Amino acid sequence: MIYKQMGSTGKKVSAVGFGAMRFPKEEYDKDLDICAELVVKAVGMGINYIDTAPGYCEDKSELIVGRALSQMKEKPYISTKCGLWNANRASSARHRIEQSLKALGTDKITFYNMWCIKNMDEYQQMTRKDGNFYGILKAKEERLVEHICCTVHADGETISKIIADGKVDVVTLGYNALNFAYRREGVKACYEKGLGVVVMNPLGGGVIPQYAGKFSFLKTSPEETVATAALKFLIGHPEISVTLPGISNLRELEECVAAAGNVTPVTEERLAEMSKLLGKELDTLCTGCQYCDECPEGVPIPQLLDAYNGYILSGDKKEVKQRLGMHWGLSPDTAAACTQCGRCEPLCTQKLPIIERLAEICS
Repeated sequence: MIYKQMGSTGKKVSAVGFGAMRFPKEEYDKDLDICAELVVKAVGMGINYIDTAPGYCEDKSELIVGRALSQMKEKPYISTKCGLWNANRASSARHRIEQSLKALGTDKITFYNMWCIKNMDEYQQMTRKDGNFYGILKAKEERLVEHICCTVHADGETISKIIADGKVDVVTLGYNALNFAYRREGVKACYEKGLGVVVMNPLGGGVIPQYAGKFSFLKTSPEETVATAALKFLIGHPEISVTLPGISNLRELEECVAAAGNVTPVTEERLAEMSKLLGKELDTLCTGCQYCDECPEGVPIPQLLDAYNGYILSGDKKEVKQRLGMHWGLSPDTAAACTQCGRCEPLCTQKLPIIERLAEICS
């Protein structure tokens, strides 16, 4: 396992982290210890950065990680978080921290995040006089939190302003082989400011392995899988401290750990070469984060947008129908239930035109 400096925090973190948001429902519904065992194995294989959150896996993720921690002598670094939807002032952020500490069975959280900042207005809400930041800061003063961090789904200008404000030690953002050409400046800015950089959605929400043939240019050897190549590509960035895939089974864990075994640094020449192979439309793919999944009409938006990715990549609308039917068991007509209420689009971390895409799918 490769270990890297987490910015200026003084921590050395595993180049691959464990995203604890994709445990199989049938497993955690049956027994949390089944999932906890995977986390224990990950730490045994060298991973020392575990990312969880309230709400992940139907609010079971922190409990699972807590079960795993109870079995360990050497504890990994834990990252968790609160967002404006579950904490909108200092007191409620403090309450969330106490709930997380209890669920995790620990007396300190290493990295605590202001969660899912999509624009400057949300950052300002987080950091106003009685905002979440000051609840987290108070917890830091009491040694319940070690580092204040944030997860960002915003444009480069917003990221630059957040960095300049000087309130966080680590930034987590979406960055992968699909969109690096359009988001690299934000990553470099964080690094140059001395912040730790954690990248989420390293496989583009599953798009990269799903359409492996289109991304074979990532591979550096014939025996390498596209997923492994995509992870190695990120690990090879000197600016990136942790690459954070969501891991749901032992096979995925082994693949991720193997990717962090022997990595060649990514050069500017390699990045320039790869940039030529990317179309700008790849930055508009749905990453499958599922934050939009709150449709009052029950429209399965994440599944429909996942299928729409196929159209973006192929230019053939038949890909949408095929993906919906074969993978999700859905008809394109499912999208017709959308009333265009607009509830979903403000929730989208990619700022995608969801309503427009749903209309296209059922047309």
